[in-house]
Amino acid sequence: MKQKILFIVITFLLAYGGCKNENNSGNEGGSYYTCPMHPSVKSNTAGSCPVCNMSLIKVEKQSNEHTQQKGNFITIDNRKQQLAEIKTDTVRFQSIIPSSTILGTITIDEERVTTISSRVKGRIDKLYIKTSGEYIKNGNPVYAIYSEQLFADEKEFIVLSEKKKNSFSENILLNDLLSASRNKLILWGLSEKQIQDLGINKSPSPQIIFYATTAGYTTEVMVKEGDYVEVGTRLIKLTSLDQVWVDAQVYSNEIEKIYRSYSFHVFSETYPNEIYFGRLVFRNPSVEDGRKVQLLRLRVDNAKNKLIPGMMVYVSPMQNSKPVIAVPKSAVLLEKMKTVWVLTHNNTFEQRMVETGMENKYWVEILSGLKEGERVVTEGAYLISSEFILKSGAGQRHEH
Repeated sequence: MKQKILFIVITFLLAYGGCKNENNSGNEGGSYYTCPMHPSVKSNTAGSCPVCNMSLIKVEKQSNEHTQQKGNFITIDNRKQQLAEIKTDTVRFQSIIPSSTILGTITIDEERVTTISSRVKGRIDKLYIKTSGEYIKNGNPVYAIYSEQLFADEKEFIVLSEKKKNSFSENILLNDLLSASRNKLILWGLSEKQIQDLGINKSPSPQIIFYATTAGYTTEVMVKEGDYVEVGTRLIKLTSLDQVWVDAQVYSNEIEKIYRSYSFHVFSETYPNEIYFGRLVFRNPSVEDGRKVQLLRLRVDNAKNKLIPGMMVYVSPMQNSKPVIAVPKSAVLLEKMKTVWVLTHNNTFEQRMVETGMENKYWVEILSGLKEGERVVTEGAYLISSEFILKSGAGQRHEH
């Protein structure tokens, strides 16, 4: 009887020990529950987060593929990278212009403004440009006009051309009359091609098209179709944006800093990788009464027409700065330490600590932790950090 009782007790203890070991191994290598907002919270059972009361989610523990490597690594397949919209950029040498508190506004360079005026008296039959903001190329049709005077001068030119053609002898008076008639058409604004076509077709047109002699954006249309105009009536105002002004307001305590500067860097949030160079063309001789700011006006070359009037820009006195190893500012995560995620191989990312130096609104200097040519994550870095914490647990991250 005693032997039977002893056998039952031993069997129970063995079964209890096996279940305990099985539960422990399941906790270590199977799964656990954690809070999406507080990954440091871990539990063996489902429930609520003690911090924010959110429902815990189940996380499957995965074997670390990088146990032999020193550092924080994570592998994310291409599909997940696309869903997370992860983007990378190359570590490179970059001239960093310090951030400036001087704000500027792009305005039209008044020296680049031209006005298209009527060359003859008549009625505007057609406008090819009807709204402001349209771009006119050199040689594009602008308007068509009916002018009795111009129509009569066209007929005169055709008649003289026919007499010249049918003349069998040199007639100096006829030549002078034809030359004067031709010059009159040129003064009215007709092009050489229009005059040549008139001599070939022998048919005057009651409606004459006038073409642009310069390129630019329409800033104002001052007439409508059907309006009668006189010689010199202003029709359309154009401005070229290949050169613009930047109006910057400088506070009184900053005036001394920039008084010796005649060259400036200009950059905008719209095109952070492009730096423009401005030359000082005007500065108020004194601060206006009742104001604490002084106006600076810079002229900036804008060959690509990217700087649009009304756009806000930043202005900084030009400084001689040597290129330094830099990354986009969005690549640096401000956690307990400054870190970046580096794409090391295919779909593998490594988290590294970095030491930073000077910076501006877009770039930050890297003093240590990265080398030129490496690729860093510029968008989606926080999502990678969250994925790393969920896979390995907050305790797996290296504390420095």
